[in-house]
Amino acid sequence: MAGERGRGAGTAGEPNRSGAPGGSHAPAGSRAPTGEPSGDALASQLARIGERIRKWREQEGLTLQALGRRAGVATSTVHKIETAQMIPSVAVLLKVARGLGRRPAELVQDGAEEPDAIHVRASRRREVGAPGRMLVERLSGDLFDPVLDMWRVTLYPDHASGTLRYEGEEILVCERGRLSVRVGAREFALRAGDSLHLKASIPHSWSNRGSGPARFTVTGTLPHRFHAALHERLAAPPRAAGPERPR
Repeated sequence: MAGERGRGAGTAGEPNRSGAPGGSHAPAGSRAPTGEPSGDALASQLARIGERIRKWREQEGLTLQALGRRAGVATSTVHKIETAQMIPSVAVLLKVARGLGRRPAELVQDGAEEPDAIHVRASRRREVGAPGRMLVERLSGDLFDPVLDMWRVTLYPDHASGTLRYEGEEILVCERGRLSVRVGAREFALRAGDSLHLKASIPHSWSNRGSGPARFTVTGTLPHRFHAALHERLAAPPRAAGPERPR
C-alpha cells in the first residue's frame, strides 16, 4: 500500500518507539531501548499481540488483505505483526484494533492477569447519546474478551433504535415507562417489570410510542465492532450535561 515502507514498517509519518517514522524490526537477540522490555520479555509480548490479532482476524473470517484494507495498513505489516517480525508503532496498533472492532487495550492486556470480577460503581458510569432522543449507559465492566454486555437505555417519546441484527441473544428488561419491541413480524409491548428474551439474529428494533421516557436494560452478546464503537464514545470527553434523566 502506498505510504508504507516496503520493508514492512508502519505507515509513513507514524512515530515508533524510537521516534523514527513507521515501525521497526525486532531481530532475535536485539536489545530494547532503556526503560522497555528486553530479550525474552519483549519477544513474548510481541508474540502474544501477534497471536491475538491472528486469532481475532480468523474469527472474523478476514484474510490478511481484508484486515489490511479495514485498518488502512499494508498487508505485509499485518503479516509481520502476526508473526512478531516487527515492533509496530502505537498508531499502527490502534488502526489494527479498530479494523478488528476491538478496544486497543485488548491487544496488550494479559488475559491471565486480568480480574475475573469487576465492580462498576454508579458514580463512575456516564451516559452517551442524544439528550431528548436516546441515552445509553454501560452497566457491564471491562472483563478481558467478554461474552456479554449490559446497557441501560433511556428512550424518549416518538424515537426508535433503528433495525438491529447480530448473532447471539438479547434480553430486554423494562424498568420504567412503556417500550414497543418489534421482532421480525411480531410486536411486543413491555411495561415496567416486563422482560423479553429474543434471538438477536432476527431483525428487531425498539420504539417509544408513549407520552414519557422509557427506561430499560439490554443484555446481550453484542458484536465486537458494536462494543468497540460504544466504548470509544464512552472514552471520549463528556459533553455538556443534557436534560436530567428520569429516575
